[in-house]
Amino acid sequence: MSSVLIYEPELMSQRGFNGFYRHFLSALVDCVGAKGTDTPRPLPRLTKPREHESCWTRWGEHWVFFDMSDHVQLFDVDALQLCSVYFKANLNRAVAGRILQEHDVTDCEPKLAPFLFFSEGLDDFMRDGRSRRFWRLDRPKYDLCFVMGVYENLVRDGGKSPFVFAEEPITSASYHFWIRWHIMQALQEAEIPGFYRLTSRANRVLEDKVTVHMNLSRRKFSRCISDGRMTMVCTLPHALFPWKASESFVLGRPIVIEQAPLTETPEPFMPVAGLHYLELLPETGAFNQNVPLTEAVSHRVLSRIPLDRFRERAEWLRGVLSDRQRMVEMSVACLEFSKRAYHKTTVAEYISDEVHRRIGS
Repeated sequence: MSSVLIYEPELMSQRGFNGFYRHFLSALVDCVGAKGTDTPRPLPRLTKPREHESCWTRWGEHWVFFDMSDHVQLFDVDALQLCSVYFKANLNRAVAGRILQEHDVTDCEPKLAPFLFFSEGLDDFMRDGRSRRFWRLDRPKYDLCFVMGVYENLVRDGGKSPFVFAEEPITSASYHFWIRWHIMQALQEAEIPGFYRLTSRANRVLEDKVTVHMNLSRRKFSRCISDGRMTMVCTLPHALFPWKASESFVLGRPIVIEQAPLTETPEPFMPVAGLHYLELLPETGAFNQNVPLTEAVSHRVLSRIPLDRFRERAEWLRGVLSDRQRMVEMSVACLEFSKRAYHKTTVAEYISDEVHRRIGS
């Protein structure tokens, strides 16, 4: 087996929004004997057009790159040309193909491998789940945990929803807020018992304690998930599974998403529709491949949804949640899935297999 080196090994100890390296890098340490190195990474981290999260490893004579940007249209093209394997956490082949063609590097396409976001606190959530089951404290108190971070407080600030006002332009930022707001309103109007909260993502300026509240601590958030039968996880407008999905699964709770992601999830980590997750707004929209990549609709789902559709699907979800036996079966399935999918052996084997398949050793 080739020696494996991890550049910037301090990434394994980072927490917060860029803590998603910890689980998979520690899996490489534990399972394939990877070691950290103080040698500088071969290329500097990209900062334009925006900060680009990434990580380098070295497998023998081959560079392996992990692109952890949550923007499907952002690639580090220089890294793609240098490396032998390019893992991207939200890979959409159509968008990737356009990027590679635009930069005249289509010969690099075989290097691309799908990846995903692991929660930075995954081990902590696993421990929470085991402790609650041991002490018989793993009993739902309500149907739905709805805790969503937002970047704006458009209700307080008098913003107009593009779902209500047809003349209101849709932007990626406004869509991010309003789809969360309208779904929350519809679920509450359907009288689905739950814990409902929009949070500020630590931006205290947004907090008015009416529309947007302060962040929950990790332990409080974990408790809120366990107290629900299902967890609401927003996949739009980014159209990917965020790391909250893994947090819910390890606590044995299935998730509700708006729409199945348009980005690839590697097979070992792919949950099953109807068993591990439900779609609240199936077939809502797709990326528009007929516009320039500089436009948000080329890499975001920005479809207008009638308010009646939110209400209709909230009523549907209430009916599903009333089937308590199905909820129990889904919970058990999620727990079993997470034990297998997020085990460090599974993570390390997936990475190793993809690397060796591409470098031919």
